[in-house]
Formats: sequence, C-alpha cells, structure tokens
Amino acid sequence: MNKLLNIIVMAGMVGLARAACDVEAINPVSAREATNYRDNCIDVLSKQVRMEFEASLQYLLMAAQFSQDTYHLPGLAGQFWKSADEERDHGKQFIEYLRMRGYQGNSFFEDGTIKPILNKNSWESASEALRDALEMEKAVTASMKNMIDVCSKDGEDDPHAADWLTATWLEEQLNGQRHLAGLINSLERFNRDHKELGEWLFDKEL
Repeated sequence: MNKLLNIIVMAGMVGLARAACDVEAINPVSAREATNYRDNCIDVLSKQVRMEFEASLQYLLMAAQFSQDTYHLPGLAGQFWKSADEERDHGKQFIEYLRMRGYQGNSFFEDGTIKPILNKNSWESASEALRDALEMEKAVTASMKNMIDVCSKDGEDDPHAADWLTATWLEEQLNGQRHLAGLINSLERFNRDHKELGEWLFDKEL
C-alpha cells in the first residue's frame, strides 16, 4: 500500500514538473500589430484613464454634498451619481480598448495620488456645482481633441484609435456639454423667477 502511494505521489510530482516546464516554454504572442500600433497615440490614451477616474471622484463628491439632509436635492444628487458611474465606466472602457490593441502597461495610476479632478469637496450652490461639471466636461473634450490630433499625426497616425475616439467619445462629450448647459440655464431661470425656492423647484424637475 505504501509503495502504491509513493508511486502516485511521484507521478503527481512529475506531472507538476512537466506542467511548469510547459509554461516556461510558452512564447506569448501579442495582439499588437506594428504597422497600426503607434506608441505616441497609445500613450495618450493610457493617460486618459486617470482623467476619467478623477472626474468620477469629483462627481461622487458633488453627489455626496447634495445628498446631505441639510441640503437634500435628490434630483441633482442623482444626476451626479449617474455621472460618477459614467466616468468610471469610461475609464474601464479605455482600459479594455488598450488591452484589445495589445497595450501591456498597467501604470494607469502611478503618477501620484488620484484626486478629484477639480480638487474640490464643497459648493455654495447647485449653480456652482453644475458650472464646475460643465468645465470638467469641456476639459475632457479638449483632452479627447488632443488625443485625436496625436493619433492623426502624419506618418505616426493610428487610424483605428482616431476613429474610435471620434465616433465613440467626441459626440458623447458634446452631448454632455449641451445637457449641462441646458440644466444651468434652466436653474438660473428658476432662481430668477422663484428666488429662494428656485433650487428646490428646479430639483423637482430632474
């Protein structure tokens, strides 16, 4: 019985050793294709991941303030919670795209501590917060435009990345800016016509 057990153990050890050797013998291949992969383009895409997550953190703080029982604008808070989720999802989508292209880096957050993009945690009014949100979105749009320019540079162009940025992200950013501008103008009209009740009435419409 002991002899049989020893044989089984030895066989298992041989199998493990063989498996280890097989792994070491693998020569991994990459999805990266040299004629279409441009380091300068992929690098700016990788930096965008951090920007998206920092925008998400900023929206989280906005949502948190307007969820306080002393302020309590649930409609506006809901807008900011939604935006926080969207920005985080954008960051994930950029990572997924980079992996699809064969990018192997993983240092998305190594350039210092991740902080809210505006480095703010309080707002005097709903109008101030919405105006900050609009400026954030404009900054992200400018970053998108810069990435498209880098990925379209003559002789160093990455047509797939440039098309992905233009078709997927630029229109979404512009629509987001239009939405926020509309909210700000609506709020200002409520404030003009209803004074102290303006924010409360505006929130009811969200």
